[in-house]
Amino acid sequence: MMTKVRGLILKVNKLSENDALFTVLCEDMKKITLISKGIRSLKHKDFAAMQAFCYNEFELKGNGGFFSVSSASIINNFYNIRTSVDKVSFATYFAEVAKVASEFLEEDNEYFRFLLNCLYFIENAEKKSDDVLTELKRIKAIFELKTVAKAGFEPYLDVCTKCQSTQNLEYFDVYNGGVICNKCSSEYCVPVYEKLIKFFDFILHKDLKTVFNTSNITSELIDDANTISEKYLSAKLEYYFKSLDTLKKISYGENEIVNNT
Repeated sequence: MMTKVRGLILKVNKLSENDALFTVLCEDMKKITLISKGIRSLKHKDFAAMQAFCYNEFELKGNGGFFSVSSASIINNFYNIRTSVDKVSFATYFAEVAKVASEFLEEDNEYFRFLLNCLYFIENAEKKSDDVLTELKRIKAIFELKTVAKAGFEPYLDVCTKCQSTQNLEYFDVYNGGVICNKCSSEYCVPVYEKLIKFFDFILHKDLKTVFNTSNITSELIDDANTISEKYLSAKLEYYFKSLDTLKKISYGENEIVNNT
């Protein structure tokens, strides 16, 4: 039986000299595994389409979540991501996050479109800012917070998550799920400040299309946002993202590597 689906290639695994396995996220946020024989040959008719980050229409044979590829037609290959090692490292991390988050987001086509938008903004980061790395970090913070919120773990930003006080909310508690006051803070909490909380609030309450329209955001604020958003995402999804360590090694430099736990 032939099946047609649209999906994004999240990961490519070499099977043999010529064959490969592909993890694909479909538009309904279901993950499927594809096998393609001979696809590693440059002469294969679908070689260009069967690359990481390609959004394709597939013709498939099989069932039960495991299929062989009959054909693949490119809808968007996000080609310019491949022109930068930094862009590839961010896109690879986003793909791993989406793979894990899909367990919480089945049938959420809106989130799938958001993921495609994130890849588009990664691909075109230099058009937004001359400081490409800072722009990629801005996209990352938006992606992480939106993902964790859509998965059902939106953080509290206006009340202490322990005592419900609305005063002196100067810390963020990754494990308790939001801001925390001075009295309830511990050594594991991360300091926050008004502009950072407002940035988080903007991200969480804008829709998935307009959330990228941030302005007057400093690189320091973006770095602070990333510190919290990546830890919060990892804690709530209960997953250690190896691709985040790789991203930091490639794009941030050895001295900035911090385990995402």
